[in-house]
Amino acid sequence: MNFDLVVKNGVVYTEQGFYKLNVGVQGEKIAVLADPAVPLEGARVIDAQGKYVLPGFIDCHCHLRDPGLTQKEDFYTGTMAAAHSGITMVCPQPNVKPVPNTLADYREEVQAGQARAVIDFNPIGCPLGTAQDVTEIAQEGSAWFKLFEKVATYPYNTTAGTLDTHRIYEAFRAVAATGRYCSVHPFDKYFFDAAVEQIKAEGKPITLENVRHMWYSDEEMTGAAYQLSYYAKKAGMKWYAMHAWMPGYIDLVRMLKERGEMTIVSSFEYMPAMDASDEIYDIAGGKYIYLNHDAKPDKAKIWAAIRDGVIDMIGSDHAPHAPNEYKSDDALHTGAGFAMLDYFGHLLVSHVNEGDLSLEKLVEVTSVNFAKAFGMYPRKGSNVVGSDADFTIVDLNREWVISEQDKVYTKTQTIPYVGRKMHGAVTGTVVRGRVVMENGEVFGEPGYGKFVTAENSK
Repeated sequence: MNFDLVVKNGVVYTEQGFYKLNVGVQGEKIAVLADPAVPLEGARVIDAQGKYVLPGFIDCHCHLRDPGLTQKEDFYTGTMAAAHSGITMVCPQPNVKPVPNTLADYREEVQAGQARAVIDFNPIGCPLGTAQDVTEIAQEGSAWFKLFEKVATYPYNTTAGTLDTHRIYEAFRAVAATGRYCSVHPFDKYFFDAAVEQIKAEGKPITLENVRHMWYSDEEMTGAAYQLSYYAKKAGMKWYAMHAWMPGYIDLVRMLKERGEMTIVSSFEYMPAMDASDEIYDIAGGKYIYLNHDAKPDKAKIWAAIRDGVIDMIGSDHAPHAPNEYKSDDALHTGAGFAMLDYFGHLLVSHVNEGDLSLEKLVEVTSVNFAKAFGMYPRKGSNVVGSDADFTIVDLNREWVISEQDKVYTKTQTIPYVGRKMHGAVTGTVVRGRVVMENGEVFGEPGYGKFVTAENSK
């Protein structure tokens, strides 16, 4: 049997478990899953001996800065970086310019992706236009909506203004009418302002080191999340509980799921809550930049919530800025976050070997749960015959160390986690039958990525 692509000798994820299979791909689709004894021939063959063939990773939360802020990142560089770590689809968040809160502006972002993306994508719309705008963006295909419950100052001044709770509630009602989910970064402005005033009263400078952990505390994030959950329930809206990594916030999500009173999915964003939040390096023009971020997380509680299903998805929160936009000595006017996509998939694979989650759970939180929640299953999130031939090929045995000499694809050329010891790596990325990364080399073609929506995912 002849195919366009054959992935042979790998241990393949299926709905029934992991099995050693050969995979035949015709065009963009999986055509056959065959016993290893059945010979398959292909125009291209990948020997996955000793490796696992997973459904393609989907990053539910990244910032590609395109259009309008492309000095930080764009669809081409961002999706190249994503392919570098096994990601086959991304959901860019709506803090771009123009804000995608009208159909015309949403289409502008989609068109940027269609011109430059090397993997599949679905931009997330902003629900802060009119109710008609929200309906039109949903009909266009945005998987869900997102808003930022934040002050309208840099770097969050692309959210269509300061939000009051009444405006959030009205946005929730508009989203509820479409049947979509809405996610919110929970934020309490009073904690933000009080932290700044406290640091001033202590005679300290407003640096990231002094104030950031006070801004994003358990009390601040969880209190805001409780309020948001009430508005979502009252509006009859499906709530996407984003950034569920503070202890009280996790407890809230667990309680709501146990009650079953509202439709809810939740995600934990890797970047602000793990590892690189431990230190500060601000090296303009250098290869690596860490910035401290938020209060120290309870990592054991986060992983426990992932394992027991309280947290449904993991996103990278890839949040790049140009090196000259980092000002660790001026917390009110600095870029916050850093480039994650080059390492995100590799880090999660390493966490499997570190005992934080199983390989089965990794597939669920990076692929299956997303596709099922947002109406893209089984086209995405599965390895069934007829689905898109999206594969993340993983070597669980490889041991390596993240180095400042690593080749990366993000526009910023910055490297978080320098010196982190890794156990496991992504060695191949296949998007709809096309090999876009093999052994660390990305072969991306701008415009190959497709705008994938629930409506065209059957």
